[in-house]
Amino acid sequence: MKKLLKLLLKTVLVLAVLGVAALVALRIMFPPEKIKAIALDYAKNTLHREITFDGLSFNLIGVTLDNFAMSEADSFQAGTFVKANKLSVKVALMPLLKKRVEIATVIVDGLNVNVVKQKDGSFNFDSLIPASDETAPQESAQDKESSSSAFVLLADKISVTDCNLFYKDLQTGMTAGLEHLNVEINGLDLTEPFDVNISFTTEFQQKNGPAVSVPVRIALRVFLANLDLKNAYVTVNNISANYKTVKFALKGGVKDFTAPTAEFSGTLSGINNQIFADFLPDLPNFALPVINMKVQAAADLDKSSAVIQNIGLSVQDSGLTAKGTVGWGSASPTYNVTANLKADLAQLVQMTDAVDGFNPAGVISGAFKATDKMNGQDVSGTVTLADISALYEPVTLSKTNGTIKITSVNDVSCDNLSGLLNGEKFTTSFSYKNIKDVMNIVFKLNLDKLTLASFPQSAAAEEQPAQTDKQPAETAASSGPETLMNVKADVKVGEIRVPYFRAEGFDLNADLKNVTPSMTKTNGTVAFTLKPGAITDLESFVKENKFVKILLLPITIVRKVAGVLNIDLFPAENSAKKGEIAYTKAEGVYTFKNGVMNLDKTIFESKLTNINAQGTANFGTSALDMKVSATVLTSQTPVVIKIGGTMDNPSGKLDVLNTVGSVVGGILNYKTPGKVAKGTAQTAGAVATGAVKTTGDAVKGTVNAAKDTLKGIGSLFKKKDDSAK
Repeated sequence: MKKLLKLLLKTVLVLAVLGVAALVALRIMFPPEKIKAIALDYAKNTLHREITFDGLSFNLIGVTLDNFAMSEADSFQAGTFVKANKLSVKVALMPLLKKRVEIATVIVDGLNVNVVKQKDGSFNFDSLIPASDETAPQESAQDKESSSSAFVLLADKISVTDCNLFYKDLQTGMTAGLEHLNVEINGLDLTEPFDVNISFTTEFQQKNGPAVSVPVRIALRVFLANLDLKNAYVTVNNISANYKTVKFALKGGVKDFTAPTAEFSGTLSGINNQIFADFLPDLPNFALPVINMKVQAAADLDKSSAVIQNIGLSVQDSGLTAKGTVGWGSASPTYNVTANLKADLAQLVQMTDAVDGFNPAGVISGAFKATDKMNGQDVSGTVTLADISALYEPVTLSKTNGTIKITSVNDVSCDNLSGLLNGEKFTTSFSYKNIKDVMNIVFKLNLDKLTLASFPQSAAAEEQPAQTDKQPAETAASSGPETLMNVKADVKVGEIRVPYFRAEGFDLNADLKNVTPSMTKTNGTVAFTLKPGAITDLESFVKENKFVKILLLPITIVRKVAGVLNIDLFPAENSAKKGEIAYTKAEGVYTFKNGVMNLDKTIFESKLTNINAQGTANFGTSALDMKVSATVLTSQTPVVIKIGGTMDNPSGKLDVLNTVGSVVGGILNYKTPGKVAKGTAQTAGAVATGAVKTTGDAVKGTVNAAKDTLKGIGSLFKKKDDSAK
């Protein structure tokens, strides 16, 4: 036995000596200078690139390369693709005899890699990747198993220090990168857990945009289970990242790499408007509390799918949870996900001072389902409002309750939503459907009373369109296609007290199709009734809302034209109410046909004046063609005005033909009793209409009387001279 042991010992010594001798022979046969020449020649002829390095040294088994660099395609004149300060690998000799690879150290220091996406979509490393050989035999599972069990891999230390990966997209101008990458692995062992620590800084910048820099730290515990992936796992002790005041932290792990299951939890804090200042400088001040995150999921790699047991985000008592399935094996991702939402408005509003005085309260909850069907628009669910209240000066909303039903992204409805608006009860229902890019809206509202001290600021600040020489249709065409809407509305409001307007009630019914902001394609009808009230400032009132402007368009134009003609169609009841347009009844029925509004019925009655209007307003060309009959009740004298021009610049003139008959008839019936006068009036009317030839002194005198009467029209309707007071 002793002889046998001595023999074995001598054999090992001989093998060791032979191994050392072989290494010495290798260094003699291939000195560093010769290997460097071979490497330079290989890079030039095979890779079509240049390489340089300062030193190449061999250890017992290992190699160290100093100041290595590889050029872009052809030569360094095109740039540097890769460079490194030091690359070093040392392998232990004796374990190789036992089919074990024990790496003493792997050191990568100062490695820089520049990846560029060219304008044609190719990358600067494409030439380094050989084309795949589809005819090459595939490695069998048995081969893989035998090769993987042929050795055991160990490493005392793997160190990557201060490395950088830069990426530039010449198509978009975007740049990104990982800078100051450091990786440290101690005690790598295929059969035992080992620690991995990674740190780097991400850099990102869109073309002409601000640069974003985010430091990241990762601490892992890895177990490879001797490459038995079913039993392998990674424990994430910590993943952290910082950006300005934002702090992100995550921990958890992944088990079973054949069918991975993952479970993570984390927090996100420090989110406020300042972190977005480089991108959105005008955001209001806000600061979110800590956001808690949870993820539980299991993947099936063979089927390219995953089951999400739970994804959760929560902020105090508000949160969002979701679960479902996702897949990535097809050309586009698939998913079937359900989610639940709860938002406590009173808590959420504390996160910002932009809604100071807004004071929302109540709870919004919802349940949703989303799938990849209908091009990703298959979203359904319900949203429930419970005791919602809010203040949006000068509107106060309170005790609002209801349920909104979501059939799809393009189909949303609410059968009943009720609450208090400025302390007055309201009920409403609505539906929205988008069919072939046409929004179909049905709206119903009942409001007991509407009182506003002022209009909401957004409405009051509505910008007026700039005056141009273009017609409305041309302007609309130049700004691109308009969104089409079909609108059905049924609105009933009790007493109204708002700036520039008051009424004892208001009813509106509308059935319109192809409604656009320019109204150039609109078809349908609108009918409204105003109970007794007054417009205290017509010009200011119509500026507040475009729909109000359309409803009162005939009154607005009539008043403007009458002013040009120096006729006061809306005389004040007394000096205290000067400028006020009081009415006892107002009705309108309008028919729209391809952007032309026809005044089927326009009645505006007051204690002093009655007005009836007919005609058309063309929203495509802005042209007006109207005829207005106005009667001042104190004289019972009707006047007919023909209106033309455009909506922005209307023009008008007295309709002499119709006004003569009405004026003379008025004189007969109310001013000049007697058969002579009556006959004269009738004759004057006939002359004016051309039924009687103007021959003879009697007829001439009648015509003169009619002319004198017409001259009096101005005095009947002429505005009073304020300077005379």
